[in-house]
Amino acid sequence: MNRIFTEQLPTSLSKNLSSIYYLVGQDPLLLVESRDAVVQAAASQGFDEKLEINVDNSTDWEAILEQAQSMGLFFQRQILVLNLPENLTALIQKNLQELISLLHSDLLLILQLAKLTKPMEKQAWFELANQQNPHAVLVNCQTPTLEQLPRWITQRAYNMKLEIAPEAINLLCYSYENNLLALKQVLQLLDLLYPDHKLTLNRVNSVVEQSSVFTVFQWVDALLEGKLGRAERILQGLKAEDVQPIILLRTLQRELLTILQLTQQQQRIENIDIPLPSAQLKDQFDRLKVWQNRRTFFVQAIQRMTYRKLYSIIQQLADLERMVKLEFSDNVWDKLTDLSAKICH
Repeated sequence: MNRIFTEQLPTSLSKNLSSIYYLVGQDPLLLVESRDAVVQAAASQGFDEKLEINVDNSTDWEAILEQAQSMGLFFQRQILVLNLPENLTALIQKNLQELISLLHSDLLLILQLAKLTKPMEKQAWFELANQQNPHAVLVNCQTPTLEQLPRWITQRAYNMKLEIAPEAINLLCYSYENNLLALKQVLQLLDLLYPDHKLTLNRVNSVVEQSSVFTVFQWVDALLEGKLGRAERILQGLKAEDVQPIILLRTLQRELLTILQLTQQQQRIENIDIPLPSAQLKDQFDRLKVWQNRRTFFVQAIQRMTYRKLYSIIQQLADLERMVKLEFSDNVWDKLTDLSAKICH
């Protein structure tokens, strides 16, 4: 299987059209653009019919399998797009396996998934797909992280024949994090405003708006990393989006309890003011099934904390939860800002 990012898809399509495409991720813009790119490339090679189905427990698989084997009166080659649920039941897996066994040169299959985990890659339908279609293409449609976003903007600008200053890229990253649709629109606007295609910091600054979209998990990760400025910025964004404070409290509580599990010792703790133990963390990460890309965050938090500090923060979270449930006050956001500072320091 060939695993690529969305910006690599046009080049891949120009070289070869696969019979199976996996669009994996949840970014609306990347999913739509990737699907449209595959469909357009297929259309140029004679695929003149497209059928899109949202798969759920009531899906008529007999009709899908019959469609896969039939040739229409008004079409010769067809594209079948299946939007799969996050949880693939045994019945869905069985029908996917049968569908894949029926694939032929006049049928192109696009499977859209929110995520593709290692256990899913061991399921029979996926293994069969790899055997029959070793050149299948998996397109990563996850929203770029803050670290990946400059590369995405640079590539997008290059494709639009725009020259963009590094400072302007940084400003766009700051203003449109997690909001690729707004970022695409502002680049299109800049392209129209400046026919010479040169995007300086001042030119970009004249049109940008604060349109970043944040998640609770990004706030927690910033806290674990000790990045107070970023944590406070995300917190303000979540408040503006009317995210319920209880969601922040519960999510942070779960991660702090994970830290407690990672560092718990078999022997009695003699001094709660000493740094949290960081030996054998890899074994603990494996035991608790902590994702590889988040382990560094936990290590950074562990290195800053003592048991006294960790217990104090957990207690504060419990107090804040009681306050939220009893008072319904905006004061909780000030308390969350104070708590952010305590965790990061």
